[in-house]
Amino acid sequence: MTSDLAKSIYECSICGMCGEACPLSLRTIEMWESLREAMVANGLGPMEPHSSLIKSIENYDNPWMQPRTQRARWAKRQANIIDATKEQVDLLYYVGCTASYDPEINKVASNLAEIFQAADLKMGILGKDEKCCGSTLLRLGEVEKAKALALENVKLFKKADAKRIVTACAGCFKTLYQDYQRLTGEKLPVMHVTQLLAELVEGGKIPLANKGGVSKVTYHDPCHLGRHTKMYEWPRRILAKLPGVTLVEMERTREKSRCCGAGGGLKTLDQELAMKVAEKRIEDAEVTGAPLLVTSCPFCEQTLREAARRRGGKIGIADITEIIVQRLKK
Repeated sequence: MTSDLAKSIYECSICGMCGEACPLSLRTIEMWESLREAMVANGLGPMEPHSSLIKSIENYDNPWMQPRTQRARWAKRQANIIDATKEQVDLLYYVGCTASYDPEINKVASNLAEIFQAADLKMGILGKDEKCCGSTLLRLGEVEKAKALALENVKLFKKADAKRIVTACAGCFKTLYQDYQRLTGEKLPVMHVTQLLAELVEGGKIPLANKGGVSKVTYHDPCHLGRHTKMYEWPRRILAKLPGVTLVEMERTREKSRCCGAGGGLKTLDQELAMKVAEKRIEDAEVTGAPLLVTSCPFCEQTLREAARRRGGKIGIADITEIIVQRLKK
């Protein structure tokens, strides 16, 4: 009975849609996360396979059971990257675990390096010293472990002394921007990469040209970037300024956007349930007639790509950085 209750509490992506639908405007995101925190405090969760993720973060500083030494492998061929553990930087790029280790998502990091180089910006990274932001721990209710990790990260950020910390992961952004202030008392100078990219594109700092390719795209709002932190406009401002690109919105968008199904540990707990949710989002995108679905979260990209393949690959999936790189003037 207890295990059934625990499983039902973790069978939620904590996307926040229930809060949008609630006539009482209840803060359902905080409610779900507090409920999981109470489960952990009473020894009732999380269970396998979530406990393996937690052990991986404790042992490897990432949930993918990958070695710390390989965290910055993607950066070896990039010329404009500074080791922020050895040199002071103005702009610190917090890569995150998914973009560091997933071979299909690595390109988000390399795309950013290419874009920043085109804008004559140098960025620093923490390399193998970078640690998981702790989002996974928080969503599973492991608040004390997340707090300890957050304090370690804040020390690293202070040592780097960057004027701005930027991340391309919606989950990392929510955690650094919202949760760290609550956990550590520190307000970090953090921004999601779409904020910085919009600033660069609108300011004419990135040389762009219409080079053909996909002209019609639709956009998926990641839950952590959308309902959780209300970051709806920045990605759309970027797409509006890209030469030859037309945005066609899905019916469910912005605060009504459908979740990709991967958040809150749901994909780890129940792969098939997560894929059912993701496939519904792919259906939403296919209805628009756009050949490409763009997002701004590595975890959403990872999950939606898998769902699109299951449906026969009728629509492509890309991070917003990829669309910019395709239009860079060389």
